Amino acid sequence: MDIETDRLVLRLVPLSGLAATAAGNQSAARRIIGSSLGQEWFDHAWVSDLRLKQWTANPAYGPWSIRAAALKRSGEIVGTINSHNTPMDFIHDGRTRRTIEVGYTVFMPWRRVGIAFEMVSAYASWATGKGVESVLLSIAPDNQASLGLARKLGARRIGEHVDEIDGPEDIFLFDTEYGETGEM
Repeated sequence: MDIETDRLVLRLVPLSGLAATAAGNQSAARRIIGSSLGQEWFDHAWVSDLRLKQWTANPAYGPWSIRAAALKRSGEIVGTINSHNTPMDFIHDGRTRRTIEVGYTVFMPWRRVGIAFEMVSAYASWATGKGVESVLLSIAPDNQASLGLARKLGARRIGEHVDEIDGPEDIFLFDTEYGETGEM
């Protein structure tokens, strides 16, 4: 099922598309996912490989895997969004919430024009319909754009960790229905 916004369609990438991307088969990936896949898509092929393995090991992960974000008007793929996990119980401040951790990428030149907010908001709204109550975001402390997105989403910083791939990250949490600010 596609997730749609005013400007975007977030389309689930099938296993065959993840496999083609992970294998570096650009022509097959473009045929399966969309002809407008740019080099930036393939620069992140390791994520496709990781999500392919997750989905293959746990078919329930499928709907939470990578979605290509395409502009409705042109079909151009401008980014990706996915959950790092199927919904899980997460305890914070004495409350248990059904939670997902979301990762996203916006390709050049589409950064800083609201694409990330649109993707994450729509994905969170879709996830709410699947029983998700909150979203985790792990953000590098120097990533000003993503820190701004977290603020706009009403997320609050709840901790930090060192990611084995991305290094130090601050962890943010927001509720899917309203966010901390009551907006969504």
